[in-house]
Amino acid sequence: MKSIYTLFILAISISSYNAQAAVWEDTQSWSLEYEQKYSEWMQSPAVKEGMFTNKNSPYYGVNTDCADTAYALRAVFAFENKLPFAITNPSGSREPSKTLNNRTTRYDKVGPENKRLVALITEIGSSVGTENLTRFDTFPPAIKSIKPGTLFTYKMQARFGKFIRHTYNIKDINPVGSFDVIYSTQANQEKRGDLLRRRDREFENLPNNPWGFRKFRWPEHIGKDLSAIPAELGPSEEQFVLATTTLNNTRAFFKHVAKVLATTTETSGERLNRIFAAVCQESQARIMYVNEGLEYLKQTGGACMDYQKFDAFSTPARDAALKEMFEKLKQVHSEAVSTNTGDPRMIAFGDFMFKGKGAVQAELLAACPINYREGKSMNLGELWSRLSKDRLSSHPNDIVEVRWGEVTKPLTKCKRWY
Repeated sequence: MKSIYTLFILAISISSYNAQAAVWEDTQSWSLEYEQKYSEWMQSPAVKEGMFTNKNSPYYGVNTDCADTAYALRAVFAFENKLPFAITNPSGSREPSKTLNNRTTRYDKVGPENKRLVALITEIGSSVGTENLTRFDTFPPAIKSIKPGTLFTYKMQARFGKFIRHTYNIKDINPVGSFDVIYSTQANQEKRGDLLRRRDREFENLPNNPWGFRKFRWPEHIGKDLSAIPAELGPSEEQFVLATTTLNNTRAFFKHVAKVLATTTETSGERLNRIFAAVCQESQARIMYVNEGLEYLKQTGGACMDYQKFDAFSTPARDAALKEMFEKLKQVHSEAVSTNTGDPRMIAFGDFMFKGKGAVQAELLAACPINYREGKSMNLGELWSRLSKDRLSSHPNDIVEVRWGEVTKPLTKCKRWY
């Protein structure tokens, strides 16, 4: 009887303990050493596209858009290393705590630690976005302090007074100073897809305070001035000063960033090859973006999208970025021609795409086919022609032929939210 009573008391004690369980107990503190470990972890195979969608992953069930992915990666690393994790409390003054953090006990009934972590990340995703991430939970670093784990955020004006925001996570920095990024989107979250990755990314949005390169604040630095952040972490508004003075155009600014971060140099011809490959990849990726919207339309019988779905499946920011990438390719082609350093095949492709010279349509199509609908393909020259003439539609309710500029009518009568 005594042993049964002891077991009963023990069970009550365990139940009482679990009822007060934090998401995880932090036993370590953030330091320069842990920041370096965070960068190394971001570079490692542990950070991969399927880390939240693989059913064998301890983090299975995390489903993120762009800003949520940044929070999720930081939270996972903090969890695995028993470090504190905190963001500015999305409830503001309505809560006694100024932060939402790993010590919260609101997920007691969810289960073990990893499940409580998933619940925390889910709440963050439903409460905050890129605006909060940029303004409250991160700080701007000096360009030389950009490392794997640094973020790049942007905010761009859309129609009707609306804005488009996005976050990229820098997984690694390539030898030439471009970025290997991992991220998600609202459309990707909608389908619960793997994280997205671009291994050779150059950004197209000029920093504009507070938007640009950002690093996570340590919990004790949340709500404090930039001067409170240790100098060793590299806090600086350098990028904003350069972007508004001597390097106030996108290509010049990011050329400078690449020069600072690069560990090797590349010729104009090598850069031409690299940018051509990036343009090809992003052009082909648009097929997936457009098809995600078309698939959703099939599910809804072609119903007009509300603001949330329009925001998820429209492509104005992606189309603007793709156009800028083509413009960059055009400039790099010109530089390769002037320095006589380009691959003759790539020079011929550029001559055809940007000058209408030559007859390499078939070769260009073979090098980068844009199979945008069943039975229809085009090469990059044709895509650039349509894109430069603003024939492509970013409206997710338009038919596929209009989305790709094959025709310009009929246009949808559904509301354009921005």
